[in-house]
Amino acid sequence: MMRAILGGTFDPIHWGHLNAVKHVCELIACDQLILLPSAQPPHRSYPGASAEQRLAMAKLAAQELPNCIADNWELLQPRKSYTQLTLSQFHQRWPHDTLVFIVGEDAFAGLESWYQWQHLLDHAHIVVMRRPHSHNIFSDTLQQWLAAVETKHPEQLRDQPNGYVYLAETPAFDISATAIRNAIQTEQAWAHLVPTTVANYIQTHQLYR
Repeated sequence: MMRAILGGTFDPIHWGHLNAVKHVCELIACDQLILLPSAQPPHRSYPGASAEQRLAMAKLAAQELPNCIADNWELLQPRKSYTQLTLSQFHQRWPHDTLVFIVGEDAFAGLESWYQWQHLLDHAHIVVMRRPHSHNIFSDTLQQWLAAVETKHPEQLRDQPNGYVYLAETPAFDISATAIRNAIQTEQAWAHLVPTTVANYIQTHQLYR
């Protein structure tokens, strides 16, 4: 079984997240998608939602995609959560499954700053959501690493349980959580940018005001 994982603060989760990851999941033919809300720094410059609220919105959004769930593992950790440790834990949970960690192109460009980044492929593959006509330049170190682990063929992700990076051309969706929060605060239109259930949740709990 192939399980794809999309992490993020999801504050709030929106159609930009969901449409992009749906495209990737269809491309790699994964069996399950896991939305993984990440921990957020306690000192924020905007009135963000709580961890419980972000998880609740992710659970609502998961209903919009086939075979999709939201997982609270990172929110339960007593320490800062690191992707490498999360993937190791998920490998212990599902030792016979293939894990695919989905990451945006900008985040991937900064991979060298991640905790034990060169061990990220020990228990998983990585799929990078690459924007059309992207001009993102990776560092020399990252390019050298990528040259050794990249596959051009998504079907190869099923040939072995871990170790590949696949750059997936992904449609660009011009939606950001920051823009949604700003629209709510300034009473601009925003509800069409998130699933209806998420919009109702935001309104019921008066988030981002």
